[in-house]
Parts: sequence; C-alpha cells; structure tokens
Amino acid sequence: MEATAVVKPGLARVVSCRASAVLLGMFTLCVALPAWACPSCTTRSSGGYMIPILLGAFILTPYVVSTVVLRIIRKAEAERAREEEVLRSLARAHTSNRSHGEPAANTAPVGV
Repeated sequence: MEATAVVKPGLARVVSCRASAVLLGMFTLCVALPAWACPSCTTRSSGGYMIPILLGAFILTPYVVSTVVLRIIRKAEAERAREEEVLRSLARAHTSNRSHGEPAANTAPVGV
C-alpha cells in the first residue's frame, strides 16, 4: 500500500503548510538580524544602499504580517462556512429522504 493512500490529503496539506511556515520563519529571522538595531543606530554607520532597504523592510514588516494573518483567518472562515453548508445540505437531504421513504401509516378501520 502506498504511503499517500494512507495519509489523508487534507492532513498532508496541513503538514506541508506548517513545515513551509516554519522554514519561512527561520529564513526571515536569519535575514532580518540587522533589523534588531534601532533606526538611528543603523544610520550612524555608512551602510550604503542597504540602509534604506533595511529601514523600508523594518517599516513594512507589520503590514505584511497582518495581511498574511488576515488572509489565513478569512480562508479558515470560508472553509468552515463551506463545511457547515455541506452538513446542512446533507441534513436536509437525510430528513427529506426519511419522510419519503417511510411506509404510510395503517389507515384501515379497526375491525375490518
């Protein structure tokens, strides 16, 4: 039996998303080490063209993080709403099938 047949596709997607998020976070921490310095300290030394780039990255970081978090939250809410809609439609189908599939009650008069 293949390993992909054993693992559910949704679980594999979640694991790969988490692994890529961890790798991206580690890469960001390694690259952003100069951002730990305050802006006035970074402008004291001659850094050339990298100083404006680092300051821009330092300023844009909260906006990028909040955008990513909002997209993740909205995607999770949409997926949850989709799942709830599927469950509701299955419940409606189940109740409609039960009402049509039950035998009619015995309406014959007693004693006949």
